[in-house]
Amino acid sequence: MCDEGNLDGAVQYLKSMPLDAQNTTVWNTIITQAGIAKRFRLAYDLYVDMKRRGFKTNLSTYGSLMAAFNKVDSWHNRSKLFCAVQNVYKHYLDYIATVKEHNPSSPEISVVPINIYITILSKNGNYSEAFDVYNALEEEGPLSPDLITYTTMLRTMYRRSLMVEDEEQVTNIRERCASDARLLWRQLTKRIEGGSDIGLDAIVISSVLQVLALGRPADHIIAFDIIRDYLGLAKPGETAPVAQVELSAPLVQDILWLCNKAQKYRLCLHFVQQLMDRRPGLLDRGHFDHVLTAYGSLSAMGSVTEASRALQTVEWMLEREKTDGPRIRPGLATYTLVLVVCWRAKDWETAIRTVELMTGLRAEDFSDEGTRLPARADSTNAPPANGNGKRVRFTPDAAAMSCLVRTALESGDEPSMRQCARVVHKLGLAQCLTPAPERAPPPAHGMRTGARFGRDHTFYAHKVAQAVVELVDVLVPKKKDGSPPLAAEERAWVAMRSDARTFLIEQREHRPRGTPQMEEQPLGSAAGLAAMDSVVEWDRISREQKSAR
Repeated sequence: MCDEGNLDGAVQYLKSMPLDAQNTTVWNTIITQAGIAKRFRLAYDLYVDMKRRGFKTNLSTYGSLMAAFNKVDSWHNRSKLFCAVQNVYKHYLDYIATVKEHNPSSPEISVVPINIYITILSKNGNYSEAFDVYNALEEEGPLSPDLITYTTMLRTMYRRSLMVEDEEQVTNIRERCASDARLLWRQLTKRIEGGSDIGLDAIVISSVLQVLALGRPADHIIAFDIIRDYLGLAKPGETAPVAQVELSAPLVQDILWLCNKAQKYRLCLHFVQQLMDRRPGLLDRGHFDHVLTAYGSLSAMGSVTEASRALQTVEWMLEREKTDGPRIRPGLATYTLVLVVCWRAKDWETAIRTVELMTGLRAEDFSDEGTRLPARADSTNAPPANGNGKRVRFTPDAAAMSCLVRTALESGDEPSMRQCARVVHKLGLAQCLTPAPERAPPPAHGMRTGARFGRDHTFYAHKVAQAVVELVDVLVPKKKDGSPPLAAEERAWVAMRSDARTFLIEQREHRPRGTPQMEEQPLGSAAGLAAMDSVVEWDRISREQKSAR
């Protein structure tokens, strides 16, 4: 009946059955079905009715109930149901105490329902209570923390780091969570060293790296030690032991995010190069978005060679697409990140080559020399076909176009500016200036899954409009008496400038107030970051020596 969607009918049928035809297993099954149907209150009422009728609960009962409650998407305005969850947890503790009196090693004693309860507390924002439940667990035995417990607690810390409403407390809370994560990690590794059969996996390492990434520089050092000791990825000059845990794509994502969050941009590139050499099939587009973000940060700090390297990265991705398929294929954000690097490095040649790969246009057709040649039937230069013989092209959005135009302006080279103006006219400016509804802002800690420029369309629409006005002002100076009439393409550029000015006037009340993360300048220089690393490392060694005395 439940499979047919008639849960209420199944409940009524169960209740109408003779008592000798009912048993704990049947009641557990119907509670599970209520959870699958997200009938949470019904699941609890069935539990109460089951006990009232004299049927004994067991581990499966509490596991089914907690699993049902864990399906609640939001605990907002569900205070009564949350009280029911707390009651079930207390009843489970009473049940365990009773079982222990008869058989301390009974298989009915399990930490699984408690793990789920900690997850529910975390989702509801009851972080202190989650720690209380964890601290109440036994040090050894079936009620001691298992790998899921440690992972759940680390995820609780990460959730706590993100859900800080008081901006003044953000740093303090994140540092405290990172400190708690370090303590929890030491407890976990100490148990493993003591002979516990707990085995580390990629998920628990991802969880601890996420919390440490939001902490202090000293926390970052611990995170990189974990990466070296357990994953086999070492810094330049270090020798990593054999990896104890196999890398997964999500884990690599978190490692690269940590590198950029800790401003270890060169280390991000170093790790990816190791993986390109050893396990290229593990990498996907999201990983390279972090790589290109690192190149952008390095170029913002004064490095002038990153643009060409960023383009080489995209070319490597296009080559790997032939064997790895769409998951490695560069996306619109990928090309935009390269253009960000070009803008910061003032590298027009690499920028226009990126546009070739991105759109299929031939750059030479838009140069001063190319415009003097007879028009071609097809002005596209399609990128190499992938394994399916399809050619994937992208039209630059506001973010990409703003970087392209700003790169031309920063170059200070008028032939490059004219080439840029022709490309913009060919691709069209209208789609970049179309107002778009603002999406939810990205997390303050940055995107672990790579860049997402669509969230900041309004910001980049204003940027591209301002840049186009400045570009055309350079290419088409104000007309004076006796000035020759404008050429056809100059009139087209003036029309683009007019559209851009109209947008800025009409949208002046909707000017962006914040600055996207990709537009922010990294703090300090590469030398300054290296000096800070040395100070932090020395401080950590000193503390460890003091604690060992």
